[in-house]
Amino acid sequence: MTRRLFGLLIFIISVIFVFLLNSNIGSIPPIGKLLSPSHGFWSNIDARESISQKMEISTSDGTATIIYDENHIPHIFADNEADLYFAQGYAMAQDRLWQMEFITYVASGRLTEIVGEKALDIDRYHRRIGLKKSAEESVALLLNDPLTKTPITSFTQGVNAFIKKAKRGNLPIEYKLMGYQPEEWHPVNSALLLKYMANDLTGTDNDIEYTNAIKKFGREIFDILYPEYPSSPDPIIPIGTPFHFVALKAPLKPDTSTMHVNEKVAMYKNPIKEYLPQRGLGSNNWVVSGKKTSSGFPILCNDPHLSLTFPSIWYEMQLHAPGINVYGFTLPGAPGIVIGYNENIAWGVTNAGMDVRDWYTVESDASNEKYLIGGKWENFEKINETYKVKGGKNKKETIKWTQIGPIVYDSDFDTKRDKLDLVMSWTALKPSNDLKTFLLLNKAKNHQDYLKALDQYWCPGQNFVYADRENNIAIKEQGRFWIRYPEQGKFIQNLKDANVKNIQNYFIPNQQNPYILNPERGFASSANQIPVDKTYPYYILGFQYENYRNRRINEVLTQQNDISIDDMKNLQYDNMSVHAREALPVMLPYIKNVTGDAQKEIFQKLSKWNYIANYDSDAASYFYKWWDEFESIAWDELKKTDDADFIYPESYTSIDIMKNHPHFPLFDIMGTNKVETLQDVLNISFDSTVAYFDRHPELKEFRFYKNTSISHLAQIDAFSEKNIKIGGYAGIVNATSSRWGASLRLIVDFSNGKIQGYGMYPGGQSGNPGSTAYNTFVEAWSDGKYYQHHFYKNIQDANNSLK
Repeated sequence: MTRRLFGLLIFIISVIFVFLLNSNIGSIPPIGKLLSPSHGFWSNIDARESISQKMEISTSDGTATIIYDENHIPHIFADNEADLYFAQGYAMAQDRLWQMEFITYVASGRLTEIVGEKALDIDRYHRRIGLKKSAEESVALLLNDPLTKTPITSFTQGVNAFIKKAKRGNLPIEYKLMGYQPEEWHPVNSALLLKYMANDLTGTDNDIEYTNAIKKFGREIFDILYPEYPSSPDPIIPIGTPFHFVALKAPLKPDTSTMHVNEKVAMYKNPIKEYLPQRGLGSNNWVVSGKKTSSGFPILCNDPHLSLTFPSIWYEMQLHAPGINVYGFTLPGAPGIVIGYNENIAWGVTNAGMDVRDWYTVESDASNEKYLIGGKWENFEKINETYKVKGGKNKKETIKWTQIGPIVYDSDFDTKRDKLDLVMSWTALKPSNDLKTFLLLNKAKNHQDYLKALDQYWCPGQNFVYADRENNIAIKEQGRFWIRYPEQGKFIQNLKDANVKNIQNYFIPNQQNPYILNPERGFASSANQIPVDKTYPYYILGFQYENYRNRRINEVLTQQNDISIDDMKNLQYDNMSVHAREALPVMLPYIKNVTGDAQKEIFQKLSKWNYIANYDSDAASYFYKWWDEFESIAWDELKKTDDADFIYPESYTSIDIMKNHPHFPLFDIMGTNKVETLQDVLNISFDSTVAYFDRHPELKEFRFYKNTSISHLAQIDAFSEKNIKIGGYAGIVNATSSRWGASLRLIVDFSNGKIQGYGMYPGGQSGNPGSTAYNTFVEAWSDGKYYQHHFYKNIQDANNSLK
């Protein structure tokens, strides 16, 4: 496409989006300024061409050099750390400024300032859960610690240097479309970003849904629907691994500790559940020791599964200064590298899935000034908030805080109920310096450095996989996890029974968190599954653990020897559906009277399917549609209502119920004159699936059925991509569903004592839709391809690459 035609396309897109903004938000930028050839969208066309391959950045103390490779990945070289992080902030802002700032608007509850009243509920939620307050308190820790002070302050200076230097016309197009200007960057912005990610990865607790379910169905049915351990677990720490430590005692359970025994309390509904992280979030990581690889050295792999967005969640770069040479992926808006490798070690992360957020009912006195906690009346802390609403009237409210956290849901926020207010206790609310962990990993030289770095990590809980040049491999689940009595935190609790000291300070010691070094089987892996078997001496509570991807990864790694880089690439793109492999042999025998041509076609395709969910598979579409229909009919009692939220059981639990409880009471369909059994539910859902594809034959190919899309953060369709040609699904190692997938793929090879990285992610380095670096990698990402990293030893090697 010529530059002129591309400019015309951007023109059309811009005019259409301006109209949409006018229709939906009610406040748009002046058309004349938007279309200005010097300051409007024209200045954003192919901005990558204005960035040299090599740049000298003037820092506060000197200079730093940025060398861009063919993928627009910056390699930054500086004489000291202050200059290094200054240049990192500058380079990141140059490519991702709007994204960086937009996320901080979300986290701090300020979206109404740029998009209007429609964002008020999401803003109120983010302020009520305390992201801003916690970030502000955490900044003091970052600035008082010598290890994090220089990176955070220098990074901030670099971001502001770009903002100051950038001409109005060079600002990202989103500012022009939404009609606002970037603000000065502050250290709290970086802290907000980290707290936002903590919420994104711990925001799926099930206290409310579990409380509603046990109240409605009783203990026997509840335990069948939501078992604490899968029937066929394959935990992170292999079954039978001994734990050589003396555990601390669990707290005593209060007599009235769970709300479900109080019949006077009605069921609960989350008023903004549609905005919260959905089922399907997860990640894979694994590391193979040299005794199982063809080279005799470790290979480490990581692919975090997050929302697929433009700009990409990740930004790739190399940082080099005396005492540090690190390559990898970082979050736009934060200094350092989050996932990657240096000259000695490599590491990757997956979400631990441990429940670190609890909910409590709170009783106030008649004056509404005091609350009951641990048998004592205490004064509320009150924080007055003002929401500035673009194109509307400002909204004010007072948020009440208890000793353990804020009141999130009350009659003012959830007006469709007459219930006790709910207080949230969350480990991320306590000031923390999680950034320190990654900065220490960036410089780590060995296994002991890895463990020391992890000691600093707080929230969200993560599984840190590790490899080094000495052929060591390890994995550790790290975070601050409460020591609980059985089922503590599983249901909504009463604040009047709470032990404040335990909530604030009683955590599993770091050295007793799940961990293994050089496992006998020759590999370590995690995929959001349960971390340990039942011999672990602490009560484990998670929010519905994965139990497909982990077993498939371990299955393949157990079978393979002489493992190569290509083997690891194939495993990251593995499309085997263990879900289908275990479900269909149970489901198909129940189907009777397969007479019509359409029924025969789908039944035969499913019967002969090899369970590989490639993008062009029609059997994959048939299975996942059938499964959705089955869940909708079988668990109709668990659909959300106007008064209460529920949650479906995990699919592997549903299979167990089909096997062991074919007459399970919930299989009876509500509103009919007969008592349905599993056979009825499966036949009805199968017929519904047949009818669906009869109406929508264009969706038989799996890529069209699931419609994997990468959406712009501001939901601008013209800046998004849809129907991407890629297989996989939730529960598959290649966990690519409609809006979720591998946000990056990393493979690190330690062959012959050298470190070589390979990567790919669904996007590009630039956040500018007019740049050729905006979506550079999408096609290669969907095709299962990788690029080889340029990990330079020094600036001379980098300079030589330009010749």
